[in-house]
Amino acid sequence: MKKALLMLVFMAGLASCKKDYPDFPTLNGTWELNTIIGGFGPTVVVPDDKKDRYVITINSKYVRKEADKTETKGNFTVKFTEERNGYRYGTITFSNPQYTDAFAFKADTIIIGTSAADGPSYKYIRIKK
Repeated sequence: MKKALLMLVFMAGLASCKKDYPDFPTLNGTWELNTIIGGFGPTVVVPDDKKDRYVITINSKYVRKEADKTETKGNFTVKFTEERNGYRYGTITFSNPQYTDAFAFKADTIIIGTSAADGPSYKYIRIKK
């Protein structure tokens, strides 16, 4: 009985360990702004002529473009903190300009920002070529 109880405690301990998320080559590609969510304003589907894009490469570099013109570029890091409902959550930090924001990632969708503090979130969709 003690062995069974000890094994149960050990398994529960393993299940509660923090996951170590690997670097994410799955973010590589071109991401296009699709929707601005929440904040004090309504959710807005972004018209085609107003969409900006992030081009992300495997070496943690990005280029942000507006109207196909490079606006900013630099490095980024992502720190994942949890996973639920198919999304991986955490923070993303950009180097130019330097800022950190909430981040959610699922397959072909990235959401940057949080409406929890009445600010908008920006939903980007991967462009498939």
